[in-house]
Amino acid sequence: MKDAIGYLRVSTREQGRSGLGLAAQRRDIEAFGAREGFAVKDWYQDIQTGAGKDALLLRPGLATALKEARVARCPLVVSRLDRLSRNVHFISGLMEHKVHFIVAALGRDCDNFTLHIYASLAEQERKMISERIKAAMAMMKSRGKKIGLARRSKAWCRKLSALGIAANKRATIERAEAYRSHIEWALRQPTTYKSGRPISFCRAAKQLNDRNVEPPIGVRWNGKQLSRMAMHLGLHHPRGFLKNEIAVARVRAILRNHPDFMARQVIASIGTECPLGFRRAWILLRACRSTAAKRSSAQRKIGWRIDSRTPTRIRICNIWKRHPEFTALQVIEKLGAGQFRNVRWVQQVLKECRRGSAKPSQQTYRRRYLHYAALRK
Repeated sequence: MKDAIGYLRVSTREQGRSGLGLAAQRRDIEAFGAREGFAVKDWYQDIQTGAGKDALLLRPGLATALKEARVARCPLVVSRLDRLSRNVHFISGLMEHKVHFIVAALGRDCDNFTLHIYASLAEQERKMISERIKAAMAMMKSRGKKIGLARRSKAWCRKLSALGIAANKRATIERAEAYRSHIEWALRQPTTYKSGRPISFCRAAKQLNDRNVEPPIGVRWNGKQLSRMAMHLGLHHPRGFLKNEIAVARVRAILRNHPDFMARQVIASIGTECPLGFRRAWILLRACRSTAAKRSSAQRKIGWRIDSRTPTRIRICNIWKRHPEFTALQVIEKLGAGQFRNVRWVQQVLKECRRGSAKPSQQTYRRRYLHYAALRK
């Protein structure tokens, strides 16, 4: 007796659990083998729809059965043609690539012309089944009947959703594990940074593209995809670029403890684990100091320039408001350790504070009145 590979397929999980459709197909194939002298040595099955051109991707059982049939040089036997596929393009592709398959219902001597006709009938039948089901569902909806998940309880839907999320998570981790060695290699590559920072995800993705490593999704690797897969694998690689909200929060925390720090000092405080460029640090420092200056009434009145001395000026003005009798040395002692503790500069700031808080004299009011009156004319 000749060897053969048996293939079984049903469309829904309910049919797969019942086993009636699979058992009937197996019985038909065994009866056909007994008549024609075939002995089925291996069985493969799928629970998947017969629609679509990508049947080999959706049905691993069929892909394995076809591969084994090619290696063993034996035919693939199905009970009916629609169990193989309901797509004419897929059936004609198998015939074009000389894949030997036998349909038990049509016999072993069925020619290609008959197979094309039956494949067209199977595809048309699939369309008609789909149209009938859609029409029946629309009729049930119009009558107010619930269908699908709407018939289930909320607890059952939540459980199903949790199972789906867990399955997607497992699939994501399995897909990432297949690329673990490539990802670890890319993240270990040296960089051209002088500061000794670790390689960024974008540069690591470029290394994988240069090495012609195919990504699981898309055509080329990118930084976001690589960072997500590293997170799923538990690879805590330091980022080469800080997000804006994280960078602002860190700069504000540093300025809270060290208001006199400049850009290079802020960069050194953040460290190389989460690097921050000089220009970006300078922009964030200026933005934080501008926000603090807007909240200060003395800054609004006097109009000091926004620079690294702005926080110290505001602190000196606040100390002077509480203790107007303080000298420059007393103000420096109150400020504590830090930069910009020069006596002459502190005296100049105190002088500007007194001048800015002084009330205008009657002559000043009169000059302003005459000036505005002249403008009206």
